[in-house]
Amino acid sequence: MPNSACPLIIEVAVSQAKARDEQTNSLYGPSLASARESLDAGAGIIHFHQDLHLTQQEQIDQIVRMHKEILFTHPHAIMYSAPLLNEDTLWEINAHYPVLAAAGCLSMISMEMGLTLVPTLNAEGLPNGEWVNGHRFSECDDVLAFARKHRAPLSLGIYNPAMCYWIREYAQRSLIPTGSMIKIWMGGRYQNWSNRKPGVAFALKQTIKALDAYLEALEGVDLPWTVAGLGDNILDSPVARYALEKGGHIRVGQEDVAGTSDLSNSELVQAVIELADSVGREVVSGTAAKAFLGLDREPAMQTA
Repeated sequence: MPNSACPLIIEVAVSQAKARDEQTNSLYGPSLASARESLDAGAGIIHFHQDLHLTQQEQIDQIVRMHKEILFTHPHAIMYSAPLLNEDTLWEINAHYPVLAAAGCLSMISMEMGLTLVPTLNAEGLPNGEWVNGHRFSECDDVLAFARKHRAPLSLGIYNPAMCYWIREYAQRSLIPTGSMIKIWMGGRYQNWSNRKPGVAFALKQTIKALDAYLEALEGVDLPWTVAGLGDNILDSPVARYALEKGGHIRVGQEDVAGTSDLSNSELVQAVIELADSVGREVVSGTAAKAFLGLDREPAMQTA
């Protein structure tokens, strides 16, 4: 299929710190409303954050509730939440996935590949501390086995081009579930979840040369890929159009832009659609997105 004829799936990260419910200080209500608006606008995949100050069980309950409420109005939506906070082991952090599988509403699993050091800055703006994001190789293998068992597609997030070679080894053995997508994280100028607070990027910057490095490493891997900007609006970079011309997909959302855009999540979706029109790409969502990913041919997910 020529790149220009490849259907386009838009992912939206809908949660944002400034859009909490004034009564409850919760992300839940604003995130649910924005998810539905974004799906109505043409998004195919929704990423959201639960309220991370809750207990583990409360976070799980909120995640399941969000899935069910979105599926009630948009039964073919694909979605995934943030991992559970304040937990240590792999399946404590991901304890919501077995519950979602048992509830019949597991539609995608997020797996950030490799251990990435996310910098924290001192008063001079120097990266002198860090927190660690992602999974070890053995943990990735465990998550992948769970995803295969439940026939759930993966969102394979990578901050380092070298992780493309991990993907290659598993893809060549047909071990990655149908419908999975590679998410190429690209660094921005600002700290994530901030209002233009200067940061130090922990992924390659949003440049065409940087994206080409990923695409070279992924050559021959038959999986769809998405570009995502962290700490900046990827639609303001040349990478967005270039990715569309190369057959890639795009993630947008107020969660990611660090105050660089006043557009709502649904308006960001519309901006992607307008860009897609200019390069001849058709945006698909709902059943059409699932058909493109091959999920319409998958048997029903197993229960835990």
